[in-house]
Amino acid sequence: MSAPARLPRLTLCADASRAAGEDPIGTAPHWQEVTVLELDVPLWAQVRDAATWTDEQRGVFERLRGKVESSGAGFGLLMSAPAQAGGPLRVRHYVQSAVPGAAFVRRDYASAWPQSEWARGLNDTLLEPHHLGSWQALGGPDPATPDLHVCTHGTVDAACGRYGVPVHAALLGAGQRAWRTGHFSGHRFAATAVDLPSGYLWAHLTPDLAVQVARRAVHPAEVAGHLRGFAGLPPQAQVLDRAMLIRHGWPWLEARRWAEVGEHGVTLHFDYGGESGVARAEVRPAAPLLLPGSSHKPDLGEIRQWTLGEVREVRTAP
Repeated sequence: MSAPARLPRLTLCADASRAAGEDPIGTAPHWQEVTVLELDVPLWAQVRDAATWTDEQRGVFERLRGKVESSGAGFGLLMSAPAQAGGPLRVRHYVQSAVPGAAFVRRDYASAWPQSEWARGLNDTLLEPHHLGSWQALGGPDPATPDLHVCTHGTVDAACGRYGVPVHAALLGAGQRAWRTGHFSGHRFAATAVDLPSGYLWAHLTPDLAVQVARRAVHPAEVAGHLRGFAGLPPQAQVLDRAMLIRHGWPWLEARRWAEVGEHGVTLHFDYGGESGVARAEVRPAAPLLLPGSSHKPDLGEIRQWTLGEVREVRTAP
C-alpha cells in the first residue's frame, strides 16, 4: 500500500511579509476611540458574522457606520477573552485624550448582563455614552503599565494562532497586562498587538521582543521596523510620528499630537514637554510589494510602502 500523499505546507502570510522585508509603518487603523468587549472565545465568531446578528445588533452597526462616515475617523472594536469564562459582560473603553500625558484614556465598566448582550457595550460606549450610568465603573489601571491586546485568532488566519499565542503567553509570564484578542486586521503582521493607552500597533513580535516593548526596555530605534503606527493619526502621519518617536524616545508617548496631510507633505502638531511645536516632512509612496492577502488566500496584492523625507521640527512656547 502506498503512503498517503502529503498535503502542501501552508505558507503563512506573516512569513511572506517578513521574507519580503515589508515595513509595516502606516498600516495602523485610524481610531478616535476603542471599545474592548470581554467575550468568551466561542462568541468571537458570532460578533464577526453578520448573518447571526439580531435586528438590534444590526442596528447598532448601522449607526456606527454612519458615525464613521460623518466623523472621518473610525473606532476600534476588539474582543478579548476574560480572565474567567462565563462571566457577565464587561467592557474597556479608550478615548483619545485631549491633553498631553497619554494618547488614549481608559475606563473599565462591568454589567449584570450576559455576554450575549455585547451590542449594549458598543452602543453605550461608542454611540450613547450617557447610558454608562447604568454600568458599574471600575477602578482604572496604572496608566504607566501598557495593555497589550495580542491577536491569537487562529481560525481567522493560522499565522495569528502560530505566532500570537506564544507572544501572549510570554507577556503573561513576565507579569505584563496582556489579553488574547480576536482579529483586528493585519494578520500578515503576526504576532501583532494593539498597545494601549499609547495607541501604537506592533508587527512581527516575538515573545522576547514583546516583553521588551511592554517594559519599554529597548530604545524605539531598535524596534522601529516592528511599528505599524499610531492609531490616533492617518497613515502618512504615522510615518512621521515614528520618526519623532525615534528622535525623542519613549517619552514621546506622552505627547498630544494631531496632523494635517496635504499634497506636499505632513505637518504634525504636538504638545510635548511643556512646549508646543510642529514637525514637517514629505511622506511619499515607495515601490509597493506583492504579498498574499492572507495565509489562506495565496493571490498576491500590492502592499503600499512609504518613504520619509527630511524631518524639520520647530518648538514654540505655549
